[in-house]
Amino acid sequence: MLKLFTSIIKFFIYSNFFVALCVTAFTHLTYLIYSLPTSNLPVVLLMVFSFTFFTYNGQRLFRLRQKILQPEDIGERLKWVIKNKTMLTIFSALFGIIGLVCTCFINPYCFFILIPMGGLSVFYVIPLIPFYKKSPSLRDIPYLKIIVIAITWSIAIVRLPFIDSKFIYQNINSTSFVLALFQVFLFVIAITLPFDVRDIKFDKLNHLKTIPQLIGSKSTIIFSELFLICSIVLLYNLLPARNYFYALFISHLITMTIIAFTNEKRKEVFFAGLVEGTVIILYSSVLISDLFF
Repeated sequence: MLKLFTSIIKFFIYSNFFVALCVTAFTHLTYLIYSLPTSNLPVVLLMVFSFTFFTYNGQRLFRLRQKILQPEDIGERLKWVIKNKTMLTIFSALFGIIGLVCTCFINPYCFFILIPMGGLSVFYVIPLIPFYKKSPSLRDIPYLKIIVIAITWSIAIVRLPFIDSKFIYQNINSTSFVLALFQVFLFVIAITLPFDVRDIKFDKLNHLKTIPQLIGSKSTIIFSELFLICSIVLLYNLLPARNYFYALFISHLITMTIIAFTNEKRKEVFFAGLVEGTVIILYSSVLISDLFF
């Protein structure tokens, strides 16, 4: 029974099912806290989940094909991916198709952001100048990796729901909308920095320049906590519903506590489970707030 449970947990986390679920929950959170119309909600959430699952696994499988693996590169997660590569490829293709089908039922204006997001996702791992070996991908450009991730998440989580629901600028002014985008950007940066702390040795071996290499692990965690404080300040000014703010304030404090325990020796479950799972904590706090208040 324990072996079965462990296998399920590994599939849930290592297959990127969990991160896709987190992005989907974060997107639904936008609908909840900004009271967006929900007529097309199931389609948008299914599309976000499908494309996130497809993109994360597609990038990982592509990178796996491009590199010669050294023993120091092969962690528990990578071993699992190699062992289940065929299954991941099939599931990724299936969800990619589901995501494409969903695009037939969304506001056509969404394509103005879906296409650039797709470009960012493709060139995150593929060289910017195809067939030129020395051309870097976006993740290879110093300090840009984390910015690309945060921009992509922010667009999917905030801009996509607003545009699809035709809500933008009708009940929220342009300044507030930009601040809403920036708030999610800051939160995503905050929970992504610990992953760079985790990968500090691996990134050095692969000559990838990241923030922890520049300022050190401890300073990186301090910056992560500061970004979360800024996120709280923005939420205080953005949310008219105080019960939502208090719920998100408490979940931010929990997130800050989890991130404070970050170090490069932590196991994969800490990062892919707890740190990424802070999004689920945010989402759950708002659902509980709705239930009782």
